[in-house]
Amino acid sequence: MTEPDKSVEHVIEVDGLKTQFGDFVVHEDLDIDVRKGEIMGVVGGSGTGKSVLMRAIIGLKRPSAGTVRIFGDDYYQATDKERDAIEQRWGVLFQGGALFSSLTVAQNVMAPVREHLNLPEDLAKDIAALKISMSGLPEEAGAKYPAELSGGMKKRAGLARALALDPEIVFLDEPTAGLDPIGAARFDELIVNLKESLGLTVFMVTHDLDTLHATCDRVAVLAEKRVIACGPLDEVRRADHPWIQEYFAGPRGRAALAAKAS
Repeated sequence: MTEPDKSVEHVIEVDGLKTQFGDFVVHEDLDIDVRKGEIMGVVGGSGTGKSVLMRAIIGLKRPSAGTVRIFGDDYYQATDKERDAIEQRWGVLFQGGALFSSLTVAQNVMAPVREHLNLPEDLAKDIAALKISMSGLPEEAGAKYPAELSGGMKKRAGLARALALDPEIVFLDEPTAGLDPIGAARFDELIVNLKESLGLTVFMVTHDLDTLHATCDRVAVLAEKRVIACGPLDEVRRADHPWIQEYFAGPRGRAALAAKAS
């Protein structure tokens, strides 16, 4: 594993993480750092706990051991008020969008604004309209309910909600899962554009090789209950580990590499 660069600012620092469900240990002594302004992709086989890791970082799965520092603060040692302040600095796109079915897209985007900010209703609506536009949805999508949206539109609506509070970090859980290749490529392009225009840090759980090639500055591989490799994609894919070689050097990995080179 590449040695961390002490001169780089890390906005997420996970050290010695252990997560478990009952007696079943998902992660043991797991370390990962995420640098300010990068897109970090997290990959691994089924059951390696990619989404569990994300949930541990954002406070939805308390670890059994280890520390999670966000912006230099120990998240699990913080007071409720301190945690709330930290949480306002990130946004989350859950797998499938996780939209409130009884609310319109605009109302979904306004939900975190209403929860955390004391703003006039008209201003909250303006913020929702702006975030909906930033996510690539047409203006009229704001009045629609999740059931009226396609899979790709639901992803974008979830992203608009994740951007509602002008976050510094965005967490994405399998953002292109279920999308057709054209829709997935457009979503990848959107993520890169938002990262560059807004200065976002992106923590992305994915299994999509095309997405890794199109978006990620670094990739972390989960296996054996920890991060076994972390670095630029070209470096990680050469690591001498059976799963890494099977994943990156298999037919789909070769196809993704060829597509990037073309």
